[in-house]
Amino acid sequence: MRLVLAVTAALAVGVALGAAGDRLLDGGDEAAPALQGEGKLGKLPAGPVTVHAETVPLAAGFRSRHAHGGPTFNMVRSGTVEIRDRRGTHVYDPGDFFFEPAGRPHEIRVLADARLDVIRLLPPGAAATTELP
Repeated sequence: MRLVLAVTAALAVGVALGAAGDRLLDGGDEAAPALQGEGKLGKLPAGPVTVHAETVPLAAGFRSRHAHGGPTFNMVRSGTVEIRDRRGTHVYDPGDFFFEPAGRPHEIRVLADARLDVIRLLPPGAAATTELP
């Protein structure tokens, strides 16, 4: 339970600091997207995990079918992406937040040049992303 609370707090702090840092760097631009989205994560990987954060730029037209080695949390900072998985097809725009559970195959299609801020929780030896046929 402590791990769940610590990870949840770390994610919230990371997203808040990232958003605040962007506003400072952008001169406080009020046009920056507000964070929105929710979901239910069934379980977290057993600890210890590596928490990996990065900004991923994706060009319009990019496609990839893949799965992640640990839960992956995404915030769309700019552009538009479409995610297709067993639950259906969802389109995400600036400010939208979504996550992908570990091991769930899905496809991303970039509809407009995009920038995603990504946080992954990776168990030891897990690959961040594995491309699928």
